[in-house]
Formats: sequence, C-alpha cells, structure tokens
Amino acid sequence: MSSPLSNWRIAWENRFYRWVDQRSPNAHAITLNRKNLYTFPNFTGLMYLVIVIIIWMLGTNYQNNLILALAYLMISIFIVAILHAFTNMAGITVKFAGARPTFAGEPAAFTLELTAVHKFGCDHLELRWPGGDTQLVTLNTNEPVRINLHAHSKERGYLRPGRLLLQSHFPLGIIRCWTWLNLDAQAIIYPAPIASEEPKHQASDGKQEGGSSQRGGDDFSGLRDYQPGDPIKHIAWKQFAQEKGLFTKEYEAFFSAEKWLDWNSLTLPQEARLSGLCYWALEYEQRQIPYGLSLPGIDLEPALGEAHLQAVLTALAQFNLPAPVLPKAVR
Repeated sequence: MSSPLSNWRIAWENRFYRWVDQRSPNAHAITLNRKNLYTFPNFTGLMYLVIVIIIWMLGTNYQNNLILALAYLMISIFIVAILHAFTNMAGITVKFAGARPTFAGEPAAFTLELTAVHKFGCDHLELRWPGGDTQLVTLNTNEPVRINLHAHSKERGYLRPGRLLLQSHFPLGIIRCWTWLNLDAQAIIYPAPIASEEPKHQASDGKQEGGSSQRGGDDFSGLRDYQPGDPIKHIAWKQFAQEKGLFTKEYEAFFSAEKWLDWNSLTLPQEARLSGLCYWALEYEQRQIPYGLSLPGIDLEPALGEAHLQAVLTALAQFNLPAPVLPKAVR
C-alpha cells in the first residue's frame, strides 16, 4: 500500500510534467530556448552555497574584509556559472531523424540530429530516454551531429520512448541546466522470434511439383497391400470384388513447395503464434527459401529479400493493433 507521501509526490510530478508538456508540445524538431530550459543548483552547487554562507558569516562576525571579499567572489562565480550553463544549451536544435526496427525485448535505436548555433558550441551534453542509458556528446558550432540513442522495448508494436532528457553541468559542475522534450519519435517493434513447430500450408490444387506430403490427409495417393489393423473403411473393396487381392487405400495431404507462414497452421496463443511465425520468417530468409505470409485479412505472396522480410515482420508487428500515430510536420 502506497504512503500518503508517495501519493503526494506522484500527484506533484504529474502536475509538473503537464506543465512541462504545455511548454514543450510534441514536435518533429525542437529548438532549446528560455521557454523550455531550466537551471538550478545541483547537490554540489547547494553545498557550494552553504560554504559561501559560512564564509560570509565568518567574515561578518570577525569583520574581516578579506573573508567577505572571498564570499562575494564565490557568489559572483556562482552567478556567472548560471549564465554560462544556460548559454551552453540555448539554441540547440534537436530533430528526430528516424528509428531502426528491432525485436521485442531488445533496445531500439532512435537517430537524433543535434545542431548548436552558439559560437562556442555545446560541451558535455547528456541525453537519455526514460529508463535508458545516458549518452554524452559535444557539439561544434553549426556542425550537425547524429547520434543513436537507445530505449528499451518490451512488446511488439510501436514504441514511443517518452520524454527526452537533455542536461549539462557545464562549466563548473555546480549548476544543472536541463530540459524534457516531447519528440514525435516512434519505432516499430517486431515480435520476439521464438522457435516453434514449422507452419504448414496446403496447396490449393492438392499436388504441386516439388511439394511435400504427409499421411493422413484427404487426397487419394494409391493402394498398398492390406495389413492387419488397417481401418475397414480404407479397404479397396472394388479390387477385392474383382479378385485382385486385398488392398488398402492410402491418403495424403500435399503441401506447397513454397513455404507459407500460415496463421491457421499453428495452435498457439496470439503472441506465441506471432513469435513463431517471426522465427520461421527469419529461418526461411537465411535458408533462401521463398516464403509468403497468410494472416486474417493479410496475404503476402512468397518472395525473398530484405524488402520482403521487412514487409512480413512489419505485418506481424502490426497485427491486431490500431493504426500508428503519424509524426507531425517539422515546425
């Protein structure tokens, strides 16, 4: 059971982030300025202020002008650090440049393009998605830099990584300048490939050259000598009546020579079935065996190649999901 203090903190954070979102609405590219940049002393900066206050109190108590001058100098440095911390990040443009698809459970790479217009560029800029790893970058003036920032994925579909955190403690490490950006960024996440039974797809005409067969189907394949225990309904009574001997009819199910990822051929829960089809798509592509996809409402003809593989994996990722939210135009 959550404590009242925890509930109060969550409510305060939600309200604060709503205020942040109003100041930084969703966009494909965002430029940092006084409306979306925040500065505040970090823990080291607060300790720095405590030391300044102690020095100032000592100088006042002992009426020592040299100690007071030191306190005023330290305050001046603190104020200058605030200005430099803000200037270091002001004017940076952050643009979403694309995302690489990945499989569920693996990190998704989002490509961001950063451009600094300040004459001194930007030093020691840290970036990260919520729960992701921090990446450090230094920018030169008017030299766009592209980085791949990873976010964790948990399930198939479309991954929106959340608010992007940018921060810097430059130049003295006592002032934190930061911002949260809501970029129109999303990546497609394929189902995690999990080995399963190979899907089978029956040929439409019952037999195809190069196809495979399996006993126990509905198509008559021939006669063989009767063996004790054969079903009576499979006995060839016509041949027996003609005194040709006692034979048993054999039936087979013929399968297409081309491989098909058939939704109806697997008896698994939805997500496990999608993961199994994903596994066999990768397997057929590696073996260079033409394969097609048959899902409820979706049919992709057998083919090979990177484009076909991406189309199959994308169809599996999007199965039974609402249409994705399209990114807005660049502002």
